[in-house]
Amino acid sequence: MEEYLIVNANVLTFGFKNRYIADAAIHIGRGVILDFGTRKEMEIKHPTLEKLDMGGKVVMPGFVDLHNHLYSGFFQNMPIELGSVKNYNEFMNKFWWKLTDKLSSDGIFYSAVKGIIKAIKSGTTTIFNLHSSPNCIDDSLNDVADAFLDTGMRGVIAYEISNRKGEKDAEKMFEVNANFVTQNASNSLINGMIGLYNVNEVSDALLTKISNFGKKTGCGLMLHLSETGTEDDYSIAKFKKYTIDRLNDHGLLNAKTLLVGANNLDEYEADVLVRTEANVVLTPSSSLYKSFEFPPIDLYVDKNIPLSFGTDGIFHSISGEADFANRLFKQHLNTFDRGNKEVSNILMNTNYKIANKFVSRVIGEIKPGAAADLIAVDYHPEIEINDENLYTHLMFGILQSRIDTTIVDGKVLMKDYKLVELDIDDILEHCKTFANDFNR
Repeated sequence: MEEYLIVNANVLTFGFKNRYIADAAIHIGRGVILDFGTRKEMEIKHPTLEKLDMGGKVVMPGFVDLHNHLYSGFFQNMPIELGSVKNYNEFMNKFWWKLTDKLSSDGIFYSAVKGIIKAIKSGTTTIFNLHSSPNCIDDSLNDVADAFLDTGMRGVIAYEISNRKGEKDAEKMFEVNANFVTQNASNSLINGMIGLYNVNEVSDALLTKISNFGKKTGCGLMLHLSETGTEDDYSIAKFKKYTIDRLNDHGLLNAKTLLVGANNLDEYEADVLVRTEANVVLTPSSSLYKSFEFPPIDLYVDKNIPLSFGTDGIFHSISGEADFANRLFKQHLNTFDRGNKEVSNILMNTNYKIANKFVSRVIGEIKPGAAADLIAVDYHPEIEINDENLYTHLMFGILQSRIDTTIVDGKVLMKDYKLVELDIDDILEHCKTFANDFNR
């Protein structure tokens, strides 16, 4: 359907002035929202348009995953004996990096497809993906992009630049990443940014190149920062600087920097983020899985540092991350009335505000001209949602309900819990092949 009318929907618009419209309709065409209002007025305006009936479900903007590693699509197949892994670094060396080393071009594509399908089913309509495949670098980001295009997902894609395999490969990763950013600068669905695993795995010379490229293109940077408590020790020993100062001295902290984790920052480092307007991406479930300290969110909230949610390639549901984060926020903020509102604000506002710095079309709000990236949630509110009860409806109703429909760029990807255009049997067969290759 190129142009159609969503009807029989209870609409949450999100945006600066969130509105709830019962029995609403949304006019969609050319991949964007053209108009919206009550069902009655919209059907009078557009009597001949094809209709997509939502059965009274809540329709709202789709979720944004600000940090994923889609190359981890076959991660759950790894035979990990946790008793033999003493710490996070040992886990990365024994298992995670071996996963990335085994990826071929087709493996990259199908691991991404698998992760994207999970995202579609959980209501995600935009994924920020940090990719790694050290033994298959050259065309790897295009393989990832093909997965996005074939499934219809919106994405921002970066390469996980690292000198783990040597400086020559790190330079090659940067070149591939930079070329991808340039080639997709005007793409309506796929965009690029520069990625790092973490700053300790990149030389000063390469950081300078990355900084200059960022200033030239405005593409932005995504990296893991201070996930463990030992990163600063390594940075001081090798570079004579704290990691945060090294990034800042190279001009790599700004409003288009996504710092993933930020689990161990102190008040001085938080103040650096405030001055530079850098953003923090929280990955709550992944942090717990890796036995990391949860970030000092009380500090970040008090200083109004922009916060967002990502899945880190371990899990796939942003609503699940928000639900888990709500419990952690309450624990860290240590008062009954905190948590709901802060987490809801991330989901409804800052996730989109950050994402809109990178994507080609405005997302995260139902308004004319915004991308038609929408989901229908199988939640039927008994009373009208308003400003007073919005947060509890979101946290304890919407986030606990199944996603019925996922639409990206006006294209229906899932309806009535079923993928619309993808041949899921064929995809699963290919996934089995590459998962078995990976386990050899």
